[in-house]
Amino acid sequence: MIVIKTKDFILRPIRMNDAELYFESQQDKYARKGFMTTPKTLSEAKSEIQGRIKALKEKHGITFAIEIDKKYAGYVEIHELTERERYRHTAQIGYCIHPKYRGKGITTKAVKLVTEYAFKRYKLKRISGWCRTFNKASARVLEKAGYKLEGILRKNKFKDGKYLDDMVWAKVR
Repeated sequence: MIVIKTKDFILRPIRMNDAELYFESQQDKYARKGFMTTPKTLSEAKSEIQGRIKALKEKHGITFAIEIDKKYAGYVEIHELTERERYRHTAQIGYCIHPKYRGKGITTKAVKLVTEYAFKRYKLKRISGWCRTFNKASARVLEKAGYKLEGILRKNKFKDGKYLDDMVWAKVR
């Protein structure tokens, strides 16, 4: 089992018993606005976690839970891992932090650690992260973690009757 310890938190694989706080962390208006979908029920949250656990077993990704004082506080994931030759050097990063822990630098520190882990473990050359143009906090996390803004994908997604623009950030080795 992969565990990364810091003085402020522990990063460890997500577990089914994280489901309640995982669900809760995606129910505020900022999370619902920033993600294309969020779980609507605890059952949906459990299903999402099961999918994340399956991705780890199948080597398509890894989701680290951020644990503070023995409680789930959020996650950082590496996904889109593939063995396909033309893409196996790349992956994407995603994250979500419980509202109680936002604005404290925890996500930035966790993203830095997971980025370094992923570059070494998977021998990656590029990790990208996407966020909506209105999500200044998420963009700041990526910027502070050393990612560079590569561009904006205009009208990239469609949600609730509106087109959304996405920023694409990347860290390259």
